[in-house]
Amino acid sequence: MPEYRTSGGLMAYGERGEGPEDPVVLLHAFPLNRKMWTPQVEALSETRRVIVPDYPGFGTSPRPPAQPDVRYYAEQVGELLDWLKLDRLVLGGLSMGGYVVFACLRLFPERISALLLANTRPDPDPEETREARRETARRVAEEGVEVLPKLQMERLLAPDTLKNKKDVVESVRAMILESCPDGVVGALGAMRDRPDSTDLLGKIDVPTLVAGGEEDALSTPEVMGEMARKIPNSRHHTFSGAGHLSNLEAPEKFNAALLDFLKEI
Repeated sequence: MPEYRTSGGLMAYGERGEGPEDPVVLLHAFPLNRKMWTPQVEALSETRRVIVPDYPGFGTSPRPPAQPDVRYYAEQVGELLDWLKLDRLVLGGLSMGGYVVFACLRLFPERISALLLANTRPDPDPEETREARRETARRVAEEGVEVLPKLQMERLLAPDTLKNKKDVVESVRAMILESCPDGVVGALGAMRDRPDSTDLLGKIDVPTLVAGGEEDALSTPEVMGEMARKIPNSRHHTFSGAGHLSNLEAPEKFNAALLDFLKEI
């Protein structure tokens, strides 16, 4: 398993595939890790180099040294790209990964040739959500990550997935439990205090795929559609039967949309 020491510590990442086109870097959701992109890595790596990092405190990356903000995660991604000598790339993120993508757009827009924004949103948390994140952080600090599946599963997955796709449910549960408490608490604080990125949408000047689940209650189809309308060169896909983790809940549809997008950019 590759790993690279950024200024914030070791950052583990997976890498597969090769090809003449720009590599694809995919940033994972909270509170999962790079394994969530397995269906996409398998599909894309036939023609592209695909890189999937673990944020500090998730998967096999050590915990962050202090309370991070979303810029911190973007800086770690940027350092990894420097080490891999990637000057141009397709950058994608789902949920929290989208928040980090927005921070990357602020830090190094010149490196990004196309974007994937999946099951995410540009606006900051309302106070009710901020308070919920504080409470979740408190419980994780006191009870450990074992409390997270009870708090997160129904938010992350559509009812049909929870009932009929036990392999997806168990995979998500296992990824959650691989996170370290400090990493989870740090990410909750970073998401809670993230800046408003709505102003960036109209300035995005690269092809952008906006994708989400029809049953996503966190980043609803309406939110995703409005975001797509504000991005000049974008297309919007909504996948039926999928919730907040649309890439895992509807992988065939997600992969088809992503592959078509990459062929046309």
